[in-house]
Amino acid sequence: MSPAPELQIPTVTRQSDGTKIHEISGHKFKAVGLAQPTFCSFCSKFIYGVGKQGYKCLGCETVVHKRCHALITARCTFGPSSRAPVPAETTNLKTRRSRSASEEPPSNTHHFNKHFFTRPTFCDHCGSMLYGLTKQGVQCTDCHANVHFRCQEKVLRNCGIQCQ
Repeated sequence: MSPAPELQIPTVTRQSDGTKIHEISGHKFKAVGLAQPTFCSFCSKFIYGVGKQGYKCLGCETVVHKRCHALITARCTFGPSSRAPVPAETTNLKTRRSRSASEEPPSNTHHFNKHFFTRPTFCDHCGSMLYGLTKQGVQCTDCHANVHFRCQEKVLRNCGIQCQ
């Protein structure tokens, strides 16, 4: 049996218009109503219901179930917390050039190429459908992640890494 994921308690703040913002792992989730079929970015299950069915991050625009937002452990890649200063140790590692490829830190960035999908496909980042007739989105050549053009800059740098 796999251990149950650790439940984090989000910090809830109320905006001036009365909406609540749930902050967890650098994400700022806001309850939203979804106008089109959407899949959860955490558990990959369909989000359904009436009213505000899920939570959407205001920074990276990832969409999750209400029950899944407290289980998110990956840091937000596009929010203000991702722009925090990098410690000096990691800065020196990146600027130093080495002759051996084994000494460099592994790169987990995706290698996206335009892709023509022959069947209805959903974005692996925001969960909504990739729409259009041709070249609806991009696909990673390594891990085959499918995302919108608008989501490719915001997607987590986790190519080849199992997140769950």
